[in-house]
Amino acid sequence: MALLAVPLPDITAQTFEKPDPESWYRLTTRYNGSDQRTGRCIQYYPAGSEHPDMLWSAAPVDLSSPDYDYQLWTFIPSPDNPDRYKMVCKADPDGFVNPTPTVLSPEGRWEYVESGSASTVDPYGFLFVTHTDTSGVDSDGVSYCAIATDATIESSYPVMNCGSPRQNYAINLWSDHYSEDANEWLFRLESGTDKPTSVSPPQAPAVTPVYYDLFGRPVAHPTAGLYICNGRKVYLRF
Repeated sequence: MALLAVPLPDITAQTFEKPDPESWYRLTTRYNGSDQRTGRCIQYYPAGSEHPDMLWSAAPVDLSSPDYDYQLWTFIPSPDNPDRYKMVCKADPDGFVNPTPTVLSPEGRWEYVESGSASTVDPYGFLFVTHTDTSGVDSDGVSYCAIATDATIESSYPVMNCGSPRQNYAINLWSDHYSEDANEWLFRLESGTDKPTSVSPPQAPAVTPVYYDLFGRPVAHPTAGLYICNGRKVYLRF
């Protein structure tokens, strides 16, 4: 029987917090097994890269890395259905992930439709699977969830997954019946840390004017009278 073909009670939706479409998130797998999937996140690889136009897993990088924006994501709700989302990468915010994978199997891959591409794809196909085993909030207060699409939800491999070494750690499709303790198909929505901080621009230090008498001698405590300041004659009144 196809996984998730029958909707399950939405009993943890009150704890899972849907992402803010105005914010960016790193999607990190909850995998807790023994291979290199531990701590990996979803990254967009553009044309000309190792996995051109694909989503693949990668080790998280910090703000100084040129790959940082390729690891940040947002989900924009459809104007027609607020439960369906467009998945967008910060590195190409006018593009989107194609909600239909290449095939409905573990060999399935997720392609990124880059900005400027001639595409008739409806981008609003992603959904959060929020029944009891596939969503929640972890001990760090970070929401996690399984991610599926309208194209995958009724298939035998319904959810986005962080693939094993056999899949070269691709972001692929899998069933949550497999290795339930590993959680490789659950993703933590970690808030991005690159939001601009409100910092006032540096102010020029205050300069105390220096006064000279008419003979060119500096006057530490001028009184009312005629002086030279900044190369000009000035008259001070008190």
